[in-house]
Amino acid sequence: MAISRKQFVATAALGAGAALGKTTLPAAAASPVHFHIVRPGEYDHARMLRAIQTTKRHKQVFQSVAPLTLAGIASLYLHMQNALNAFEFSYAMGRGSLATLAVLTGKSVTYGLSDAMWTKYGFGAAFSLAPTNVYYRATSLKETGNPDDLDSIYQDPSAQAVMARGGAFMVCHNALTVVAGLVGPKAGVNPDDTLDDFTRNVLPGFQVVPAGVAATQLALEHGWHNYPLL
Repeated sequence: MAISRKQFVATAALGAGAALGKTTLPAAAASPVHFHIVRPGEYDHARMLRAIQTTKRHKQVFQSVAPLTLAGIASLYLHMQNALNAFEFSYAMGRGSLATLAVLTGKSVTYGLSDAMWTKYGFGAAFSLAPTNVYYRATSLKETGNPDDLDSIYQDPSAQAVMARGGAFMVCHNALTVVAGLVGPKAGVNPDDTLDDFTRNVLPGFQVVPAGVAATQLALEHGWHNYPLL
């Protein structure tokens, strides 16, 4: 049976919602989701390419869909730090030998948004996370040279600690669109205004890119190796 474009888009949006932990679209988002096609002039295209086209020999991209946590720690950042520590100390490759890139899709895009967004849209309650984005802030950025020093950057599983070691972070605009459709109406905000809110409240060090799946593919075409955190 033939399927109309409207039916196709609605089904695709429903699938995206399921990936975000929802099996149905909220009433306010019952119409098909419109994924705006972001053009080069609407985001920092050059910045994205600089990160992807690094000349480092060792490059690992971490694709995060769900914001998994372990004992209150973001699994994404913990995995990135483990890889950085292994290359620098265990494999004796030296400081900065591994390039790391996180591509956030699905509910993980919330990691790239400010505390104000977490409070306003209730990410903690909606996605079983902390009330605010405690996963972003570093406790220690001290480089002591001892990877077992608990008061050092090597044992700090935060976004800021990974950034301080050269990590890059990309946030999927398409996923932001879906999350806006899920949480915006519950906060009494229309999805378009919610999405605008999100894009104006991206945390320092995070960059919105048109599509996370395409950013991951582009990284792979430039020699990155994918570590998916589903």
